[in-house]
Amino acid sequence: MHVLSFILCTSLTLLTLSLYPAAVAGELHLRGQWLTDLSGQNLVDPQSSGLTLRHGELIHIGDNSAALPMRNILLKINPQNGQLTAAPVKLTVAEPLSKGCFGELLTGYPDWESLTWDRQDDTTLITVTEDSSGYQLSPECAARYADTHSTPYPTLLVKIKTDKALTQAEIVAIRPVQFPESARVGSFSNDGIEGLAFDNNGNLYLALEKNRANAPMIFVTPYSADFWQSDDFIKVADSGFKLPVPDANNHPINGLDYLPHPDSSHPGYLVAAARNDDQLWIIDISQQQAPFVQQMHFYAPTYRNNASNDCPAYEKMRNTSIEGVAVAGNQLYLINDPWQSQYPKNIRCQANAVNFNQFSPLLFQLNTDPRWFVQP
Repeated sequence: MHVLSFILCTSLTLLTLSLYPAAVAGELHLRGQWLTDLSGQNLVDPQSSGLTLRHGELIHIGDNSAALPMRNILLKINPQNGQLTAAPVKLTVAEPLSKGCFGELLTGYPDWESLTWDRQDDTTLITVTEDSSGYQLSPECAARYADTHSTPYPTLLVKIKTDKALTQAEIVAIRPVQFPESARVGSFSNDGIEGLAFDNNGNLYLALEKNRANAPMIFVTPYSADFWQSDDFIKVADSGFKLPVPDANNHPINGLDYLPHPDSSHPGYLVAAARNDDQLWIIDISQQQAPFVQQMHFYAPTYRNNASNDCPAYEKMRNTSIEGVAVAGNQLYLINDPWQSQYPKNIRCQANAVNFNQFSPLLFQLNTDPRWFVQP
């Protein structure tokens, strides 16, 4: 079944937030579909944490809490039906890296978060590590990479080299990230970079879950052909983007992609997933307008296991935790992270219990909204 979505028509309102005003769109109610393997069976516990669209195909990566068969692999997904289009692609590590400062991490179970690809080279994918607290650098490497201005073990931007058809994938380069000291990122091993996105002007954006002030941030760095020719720190800068954070509660960004404006003279937008709020934040790179907050409600299909028809066709989810965002023209694809401590709380219809208990993720689709854009 194709991804279906419908809009609950509500009046357009303005919400004034204490830190930054944001326009709030009519709420969206999105019906999802289970991600399935080549035989049509629901995926078991891939812990979805990154998503990108390349050549009309969704590419997925999971974090290090996934089931063992789902770790360190890339999944190729048909965006129309949520089914894998090929067997999982194993991530390998180039030999020089396996013997370098970060070899133990890269050849173990890195906590991959987010996925994008080099817009100038479609055989280069880029991911990022988050929680590396279970690993320790050698004294020499620790001294070299001490000035992270965040966690003791640095966040790593990672280059994955593939072939055109993405039948193989090898980690071939890394760049440790140095945050600006003034950003007060803090040493939070599990609240690091969760989103990556390229714009059309050669900039790479990195979305941080939260800093010392419990607020998300977006950093930026220029990206060029020589980006991977060094393994020194890449010094990212605070983008200065004002984000719609209304209070001191957790509003982390857990997914990011770039959305062009229909008018090519405009630099475009970043689409950020605020996973704890079931929201998309449409962030104007030009800062001409306040971020646009798109509220969403998510529904899981019950049709696979509902032979007795004792459940609705779709049941509303209590916890979704979107972590993957991919833009495709005027459509967006979203994938959720089956948060292990929260996912079983979605169980209402017992016919669907198996899907939540095995941490199966869902794919959602929605159209862009003209209200998101600055009007020329």
